[in-house]
Amino acid sequence: MFIEGGIIGLILGKVRGGRFSNFSYLSIRAWPLIFLAFFIQVSPAFTNKISALSSFQGYAYGLSNGVIILLLLFNLNKRGLKVMLAGLLLNLVAVYFNGWKIPVSMEGLQLAGLDAMVEAIQSGKIANYIPLDSLQHWSKYLAKFIVIPKPYPLAKVISIGDLFITLGLTLFIYGEMTKNHLHSRSRMIKFGYKGTI
Repeated sequence: MFIEGGIIGLILGKVRGGRFSNFSYLSIRAWPLIFLAFFIQVSPAFTNKISALSSFQGYAYGLSNGVIILLLLFNLNKRGLKVMLAGLLLNLVAVYFNGWKIPVSMEGLQLAGLDAMVEAIQSGKIANYIPLDSLQHWSKYLAKFIVIPKPYPLAKVISIGDLFITLGLTLFIYGEMTKNHLHSRSRMIKFGYKGTI
């Protein structure tokens, strides 16, 4: 849902008179954590071929979320990031109570046309997912069971946490685009003027 959240945020920001140039003023504390989280997220694609590291697959999603949560805590002053943090915490709770695996509705995946993913989960090729119908714990309500089916081009199954994350990202982008940087520009112009005297 990151793509959808980003696009909606850009559209809303532009409609409300926001500027794309505002992103040049964007300042994120501890930003290298973004790359660390991404590396952890994609690492199972490489570690599954190394038997000594195969057990790491089950923890990759939770650890990646943990790194992003740390990043958000450093930047809670920005619009939308508290909402995004709530979504990440909901997803983290879901995997914590299910052996660090992501609970997902198999029927939902089939409705979304993701039959190949269903087969991969059932065969064990995708080790960090667990079928929703095997759960009895209340955490099943935080699982990925909300279906966005075809003909939507990015058909998928998402969780309540994912909805919060998408909303938070939309608010963040909208907030950055519509933020008033006039004061910062006036100081820069004033400094340049003094330099010419």
